[in-house]
Amino acid sequence: MNLFEALEWSNWKNLSTELRVQVISQVLMYFVSPLKKVSDVVYCEFKLSGVKCGSFECSIDGERFVLVPGSKEVILGWDLGTQGLPVTAWDSKRKESSDYYETMARSYTLETTEDWDDFVNESTSTLRKVTVPPMLVQKEALPAGTDLIGELNIVTGEFTGLVEQFSPVEPLLRKHFKQPQSLEESLMWQMPEEIFEKDSFYAVLQSEEECYRVYSHQTCSLTDLRKKVHHEIFDLLDEDQWEYAVGGGTRKLFRWGNEIPQDSNYYGKQVFKKMKQENMFGLFFDTSRTRWEVTDSNRLKLEKLTDTQIPLFDSLPLSSYYRSRKILSEDETLDPCDFLYRKAIIIRSE
Repeated sequence: MNLFEALEWSNWKNLSTELRVQVISQVLMYFVSPLKKVSDVVYCEFKLSGVKCGSFECSIDGERFVLVPGSKEVILGWDLGTQGLPVTAWDSKRKESSDYYETMARSYTLETTEDWDDFVNESTSTLRKVTVPPMLVQKEALPAGTDLIGELNIVTGEFTGLVEQFSPVEPLLRKHFKQPQSLEESLMWQMPEEIFEKDSFYAVLQSEEECYRVYSHQTCSLTDLRKKVHHEIFDLLDEDQWEYAVGGGTRKLFRWGNEIPQDSNYYGKQVFKKMKQENMFGLFFDTSRTRWEVTDSNRLKLEKLTDTQIPLFDSLPLSSYYRSRKILSEDETLDPCDFLYRKAIIIRSE
């Protein structure tokens, strides 16, 4: 069995840990540029919705990547409408005003099951059988036009990361943390969720970790982003690669199964927990529905929308096969508040 056969998921699952170690060593040796620093290579077991995958995480120039085995015949796309979902996921009167919802309701009515079937099928990519190569995929997507500098602890004020790159932006960042001057202001004051200074930096609050994740920023379009990523000897995922990386080719509408959180009860919290965790390949995907994720083409994944309180409508952009109706132009500016991108190294035999 050669390297590429070993990296086929059907074969990969049956390899011993010792053989997998040999394979990842060859991958890192022959497919990662010698100009890159590879470190912290660890073997991990990932599991989601009954699908398991043992693979490797590593850092490439300080950013985490995961080895995703390939598949020669994987079925992607969706044509089963609401099959497998409870009627209560869309038969809901609890909705808020949303321009996007009103537009879709005019087009599809969204009253009967058949209406919702059409809406789901036309909101997802077409059914197809494709070959997806093995890949080293960035564990978490980055805001468009940015590179990670490090993290600023909002309790201690300590910064961890690339100090030389953080020093020029530190005064600009800290000016956003002015303390309230009165009791009334203190009752209303909150840490900003994100701080953006164009062509300087972008910072996002990680409330659970009590820190800001800080990035450098340079304005870019899709064309610029492609050039930047290729210059760094990486790739952007195409639509097939992205859908496979999200759902592993499982024939479920969502990577975590067919459950949709409809309430904040125990069951709903458990579903929400699965939505936010690593998938079967150890990758994280944004669940906020506040940004699109860029692919190598004009096709966008995820969505930026306002919640309607209709579970299926609000959750559908998180589907493994969702395809945004927004078509990205080559020269459109990619605002980091609106767009994400994910680097990868595609392992091809040619």
